[in-house]
Amino acid sequence: MNNGEFEDYLRSKAAAINSKLAEYLVKESSDRYVGRLLGRAGHKYHHESLSKAIFEPAWYLIGLGGKRWRSTLMALTIEALGKDSDYYAEFCMVPEIIHNATLIHDDIEDGSVTRRAAPAVHIKYGIDIATNLGDFMFYFPVVALLDSKKLSIKTKNKFLSIYVREMLRATTGQATDLAWHNFLVNPASIEEENYLQMVYDKTGVLARMACKLGGVLCETDDATIEALGNFGATIGVAFQIQDDLLNLYPSRVSETKGGVGEDITEGKISLPVIYALQHSKQKDRKKLLEILKMHTTNQKLKGEAIGIIDASGAKTYCEYVEHKIVKEAWARVNKKLPKSEAKDRLEMMAHFLIDRSR
Repeated sequence: MNNGEFEDYLRSKAAAINSKLAEYLVKESSDRYVGRLLGRAGHKYHHESLSKAIFEPAWYLIGLGGKRWRSTLMALTIEALGKDSDYYAEFCMVPEIIHNATLIHDDIEDGSVTRRAAPAVHIKYGIDIATNLGDFMFYFPVVALLDSKKLSIKTKNKFLSIYVREMLRATTGQATDLAWHNFLVNPASIEEENYLQMVYDKTGVLARMACKLGGVLCETDDATIEALGNFGATIGVAFQIQDDLLNLYPSRVSETKGGVGEDITEGKISLPVIYALQHSKQKDRKKLLEILKMHTTNQKLKGEAIGIIDASGAKTYCEYVEHKIVKEAWARVNKKLPKSEAKDRLEMMAHFLIDRSR
């Protein structure tokens, strides 16, 4: 299967996930749906309010697209462990729902105005609506899990334990990133290992969760679940490094989020920035930090910062790191999975996500 065929495969899986999302979020009128989730208190939900403040903005964001690769990763994990992912389709939605919730909160915290080449949710609907919607999307999967009749109490408890711990991990990763791009700490103190841990927690966490939850649903052993989780997180880290690179050049990533160098505007201390700060002349290091601290939208200044990063050799180094960490993580999980088409696709997904050039 080549990259083009794999993209077609991802699109088909995304369509199936979208269908399941529609079934769970718009199958019934919103007042009846929330009543079914939460139970009734003897009164009546206001249908239009729930539609306007939850379901309409949720579907606005979901409708903007996305590869749904985290949910596909969970489905492939289940299949690689010999189970039918269609049977667990509603649980495979969990990483995608959480991912979209984090996008809402991230855009507010980063001051981003666009998402997937369209107005961010908080720009279109307001910060109050957006913040509350993000919270709803964090909690909704838990209720869906607890209501399920497919899983034993033991599996539900394990699933819930992983969910809560990984969500806590996500907040620590986000906190670290916020501290960095708000310059609450000295950028010179931030090392590559700090960055990798931050991204492991912030971006890798949902892929880690997807793989671990897939293992839990298949009732596999803890060692395999942990190896799968590490592989998933590493995919997420490599994906973020590639995103950091693509943000600096004309690409689909930069086009859909504020244009080339949006990360420079946000003042992000990414791996390319860390490498440049460690491998540039003192005057260039000083200039790069100066531009990052400005949070500038001036394209000439952003271009100057990107030029410093480019000249340091950061792009080549970051691409080396991506492939190295994925290769090492796959080696650990490879021996724990039986040979299958799903296993081959699991490995291919990792390389597909880091070989993106657009």
